[in-house]
Amino acid sequence: MKIGKYNSLGNGIQVRKSQDETYTYYYSFRDKIDKKVKRRKLFTAEKADNKSYAKAILMIENVLESEVEIKQKQKDDEKYILLNMKKYYIAKKTDDKHFELKKRYSKLSDQELQENTNYKEKIYNVKKEGNRFDKALSTIYVDKGKRKKFIDLDVREITEDMIEKVVNTQLHSMSQKSTYNLVGLVRAIVNYNIKKLRLDCKNPFANLDINFKNVQKNRERYLSKPEILELLVKCKEYTSNPNVYNAVYLAVLTAGRKMTVLNVQKKDFDFKNNVLHLYNYKTEKRYKVFIPADAVTYFSNFLKEFDEDEYVIKNFNSRTKTKQPFRAIPKKIYELMDDLFNEGLDKQDNDVRDRVVNFHTIRRSVATNLALDNVSIYKIMRLLNHSNIKQTQDYINLSDLNLSDEIESTHTYFYEHLRADKEMSQESMSVQEYLDFLKNDHFSNEQDVADFEKKVTYWEFKLKEEFEDGKSLDDFDTIQELKNYFDYRKEFALYEDYLVAMQEDTEESDDEYFDWLHENSNA
Repeated sequence: MKIGKYNSLGNGIQVRKSQDETYTYYYSFRDKIDKKVKRRKLFTAEKADNKSYAKAILMIENVLESEVEIKQKQKDDEKYILLNMKKYYIAKKTDDKHFELKKRYSKLSDQELQENTNYKEKIYNVKKEGNRFDKALSTIYVDKGKRKKFIDLDVREITEDMIEKVVNTQLHSMSQKSTYNLVGLVRAIVNYNIKKLRLDCKNPFANLDINFKNVQKNRERYLSKPEILELLVKCKEYTSNPNVYNAVYLAVLTAGRKMTVLNVQKKDFDFKNNVLHLYNYKTEKRYKVFIPADAVTYFSNFLKEFDEDEYVIKNFNSRTKTKQPFRAIPKKIYELMDDLFNEGLDKQDNDVRDRVVNFHTIRRSVATNLALDNVSIYKIMRLLNHSNIKQTQDYINLSDLNLSDEIESTHTYFYEHLRADKEMSQESMSVQEYLDFLKNDHFSNEQDVADFEKKVTYWEFKLKEEFEDGKSLDDFDTIQELKNYFDYRKEFALYEDYLVAMQEDTEESDDEYFDWLHENSNA
């Protein structure tokens, strides 16, 4: 047997003689995954005999099992690579959005769905997250030789120090807002993979201590009523494209977002009841707003020749009636806004961006002007279709408002909490103690005292006139004990009915109340 030559013994086993006169046994096989022929070393022996050959045959199965384990480990490790995490996240999110839209537009065929403008917009919004990830991170390396990319790292190897170094040295050209959003996106991607794939690791992006913050949009600029009117007039003068005026008019009427305005169809108008049905694409919920009579007149006339499912904002130059919504607001509107309100402002400058007027400014302006007209913030919240008051407060520019309303609102918040504390104190105070407490409490007013004294009169009357056990207020150590007693006698609920009646007629006298009380007691 020649030194260095591989000699085949059968069953994929080969033996090779070394210069030191020892024999090394190998096993050759074709990998089931990549289809390549591979050779693995088995052992080294002093002799090349049948005993060694039999040993090699016995070891073949272990080699194959080991190979499977290696492949599986490699496959498992790939799940932890940051770039692969991004691909999985975007793919799953895209699929989820596709099936969600397919369900919403169930009447459309697959081809019609693919061509639907809203479908394209939604799918694009998901995929552009992946594009943002790639654009920011694809050229970032973590070694000076530029051999190892950040996105190719195993997240189990990524440390917070490494992330901070990348942010501070290689993402420094990005704005704070963009950097904040990017880190938030990567954090969400890793969390999603950990949850969905049940990965055994922590998210290194979860608790970063980076010296930057989320630069919230703090729009200083809103349009006053005269400015909104000026914009509407300019848009109406642009008669060659009705979309210019209609888009702005709908935005003023509804305070709707861009996608909401662009997707208004004729069938959404209920002209008989002065109602316009809208769709909130952010929360994916339907809602409605009331529109004034002049708007009903205008749109009922304008849409007279429209089909029910035609969009108000549409291509008027097309010969075919393509029933697809626009994906963008007409550029002419932005040109008019620039001429009227944005002269000398650099839209790319972060320091002045909050003073730039754009289409979304109309929504904020409508809300702010309603607040200036003392419209309830709850009504404004309903118009904007917000889910909570804080969202609405963020929209409203309060710089020109009298702060007394805000101060009163804040004090009301504290007062409501103190009221709850006062109600709890009734569990430990007697009637007289609690009455003295109200009179001396700076957060109570004369009405609070008067209301409680009326309660006391009611309790005294009930104990004296209605019950025969001779109990008086002095027999109860606390107000809570007294209430429990009334509950036991099934009479306390009657007082609640009285309060309802009193709300309907606040001028009702005590004599009338006692008559009412006797009448309902007998009933």
